[in-house]
Amino acid sequence: MSVCIIGHGRVGKFFEALLMPMKGIRVFIKHKHEPRYPAVDVFLICVQDQWVSKVVEELTVHEQDQVFSAVHCSGILPLNVLSSLAEVNGEGSRWNDNNNGVRYESEFNKIAVLHPLAPINSQMVSAENILFDAIGDPELLLIFEHWCKNWGARLIKVDAHQKKILHIAAVMSCNYLTTLYGMVEDFLEFEQFSKVEVRQILSASMGRTLEQLDDISVEKAMTGPIIRGDIDTIREHLAILKDDQQRLGLYKNLGNSTIDMISKFKCKPSEETIKVMRALFNR
Repeated sequence: MSVCIIGHGRVGKFFEALLMPMKGIRVFIKHKHEPRYPAVDVFLICVQDQWVSKVVEELTVHEQDQVFSAVHCSGILPLNVLSSLAEVNGEGSRWNDNNNGVRYESEFNKIAVLHPLAPINSQMVSAENILFDAIGDPELLLIFEHWCKNWGARLIKVDAHQKKILHIAAVMSCNYLTTLYGMVEDFLEFEQFSKVEVRQILSASMGRTLEQLDDISVEKAMTGPIIRGDIDTIREHLAILKDDQQRLGLYKNLGNSTIDMISKFKCKPSEETIKVMRALFNR
């Protein structure tokens, strides 16, 4: 099987690192300055979202003797951005992997989405334990399952709505968590903690919390002044932050969200205590 990776940023390099060592796969890289596309079995579109439609336009007029598959890796773009490519094209294409039972045979271009549900940085060369969500042609999904098994990753098949929901969840759990980490990091450094101390503090607090959540529920893992109903501590925190509107707003917003969450718990502060905490966060 031949695969052309279109776009060589973080995601493109990530897929290159995953596909290059696999037996029976030839990997090509299509850089933006190169005018022509190679003749391959699979085009893996790894460009930024705003450039996907341009790549689709170029592939629409791309000519080769065999059919091809087009796969984009965007979290939010739907499958149908590739629909113009799903046409009759040529007399068929086949590849076989006798050792792993992978077989593909078709007279139509195939389309799919394969999206890594994890933050991808420029240093990543492994997909161990990463979850990929996928939607599209069933034959391509079988190939993705084979890839993920080889990579030590997991694949979840989704529908169009679930795909968007997963992307929102990924933004909140990955991107916004990183933002929260950065804001707490800035806060501690502003208060004269060294960079080394900050890393140690956040590893012991945020890092340990995330480890716990692998093993126990949010209800059992929840700690802090809100679940204890510690009104005096909350008042003191708000007083310290009163001249820092950005961090004060973050503290209040997360406090309100925490109250919303613990309201569903079996063990929680009294309704009167919750009412007082809510009033403090809403001032």
